[in-house]
Amino acid sequence: MKLAVIAHPRFPIRSPYAGGLEAFIGSIVCKYQSAFELTLYAHPDSEVDCELVGFDMCRDDYGRFPDIVENDFMLKVMTDIEKRKFDVIHNNSLNPIPLLWASKNSIPLLTTLHTPPYSKLKSAAGLASYSPFVHFTAVSQSLAEAWKPFVNDRISVTYNGIDLDKWKVDKKPQDFVFTYGRILPSKGIDIAIRAAHRLNIPIKIAGPVANEKYMSEEVLPLLKGNDEYLGHLDHRQIKSTLATSNAAVFGTRWDEPFGLATLETMATGTPVASFNRGAFAEIVKEGAGVLAAGNNVKSLAEALDASLLLSGTAATESASNFPLSKMCDSYSSILSRIA
Repeated sequence: MKLAVIAHPRFPIRSPYAGGLEAFIGSIVCKYQSAFELTLYAHPDSEVDCELVGFDMCRDDYGRFPDIVENDFMLKVMTDIEKRKFDVIHNNSLNPIPLLWASKNSIPLLTTLHTPPYSKLKSAAGLASYSPFVHFTAVSQSLAEAWKPFVNDRISVTYNGIDLDKWKVDKKPQDFVFTYGRILPSKGIDIAIRAAHRLNIPIKIAGPVANEKYMSEEVLPLLKGNDEYLGHLDHRQIKSTLATSNAAVFGTRWDEPFGLATLETMATGTPVASFNRGAFAEIVKEGAGVLAAGNNVKSLAEALDASLLLSGTAATESASNFPLSKMCDSYSSILSRIA
């Protein structure tokens, strides 16, 4: 069966990954190769072991006109897909064009909803959902509920997963906590730092800088003493840091659709402190971490303080509910059924 996977073209699919979506694509294409004749449509600088189709994008133009550049990329993708006559498509692009294209064509398309509803994708999903060839799945139950009013179709739930064996560590905690992810306001890196400081605990942070102004004005000035920015780490380096951290703290300002970093953290046996929003309550089971009662620094600090008393056993048990094999088997089953 010929399968086309469409990635969001903003960042390459290569390590160190720019974010959870890129890590998701990197994981799933590795597993798809044994079940499908696979082609990945993604940023041309991606590094994958399957057939890669990418189209050049001018970085300067992308910076000034991101929607135009992405739309042009997606139009080229859909034109190529139509020529090649794929049996089924797995769309992860965050762009409305694949959905609109699929509503007028007969190649079955599965779209994974990775983000909360937003205007351009929401409108396209609503229109395309009347087509019998367009199907949807969401990465968490909370995300599926958020999309439900805008899609005229059943939205299944396919939780993300990771290779749990690759995240096993020999825990040797030291006197610090850790937070990581793309550095931009929605991730709340500054909130995590302030929460750690309320407890007088050093914090280490990591991640690609997606917002230079936020980093220079609201994150770096908060760092003091033994705090440290570690840079943009790959999975091996993140795992090594988690192995020595007492806990991980996430101060996200939005309803996190899933939270791969949370899952990776628990897989190392590291307790988690975060706000009780988005999919966190679906992922962080009792004893694996503490969800803050309110969306403020004080409540997050209290959650972090409580998480320091937890053992790592419940964290690894919570993570064990989300193996990569389960996710990939679920996607393969859906794709085979709709093709």
